[in-house]
Amino acid sequence: MTIQATRTFSALALAAAIIAAPLAVNAASGPHAEGARHHQKADHQARQHGDRWLRGLNLSQDQQDQIFKIRHDQEQAVYDQKKAIKAAAGTLRELSQSDAFDQAKAKQAADTLGQAQGQLALLRAQSMAQIRAVLTPEQRQQMAKRHQRKDKGESGMKKS
Repeated sequence: MTIQATRTFSALALAAAIIAAPLAVNAASGPHAEGARHHQKADHQARQHGDRWLRGLNLSQDQQDQIFKIRHDQEQAVYDQKKAIKAAAGTLRELSQSDAFDQAKAKQAADTLGQAQGQLALLRAQSMAQIRAVLTPEQRQQMAKRHQRKDKGESGMKKS
């Protein structure tokens, strides 16, 4: 491999590690590592990020319970994928900073990183589909309207 190709690949590997770093940070605390603190953090994150698209849908208590169960059932798998992302990103970062760059190991780490990110995306898509199934047709329609406004760049706020 030429020096130019090695440098290009090194730059790409470093860019992948930088892109993956925010995902790896989220994997820092696991569901078993810190007990109740993790659950408090997970609840806060769900309220802050995950439930944004559910706000204003007036979910019944039964719907809330079903959604909680869907998320709880996937918690370990999500944690495992975030952990794999963190490990692969760390390996890739270390390899990119090494004096002796190992192309094969970097490719393996990049493949592992991509696989874990893909699995996490699939878990999120499955969760979204399961949660949508819990919603009433009216709630799904309300959510679809929100997504359409978002896709058009409308925030609901008037522009001056």
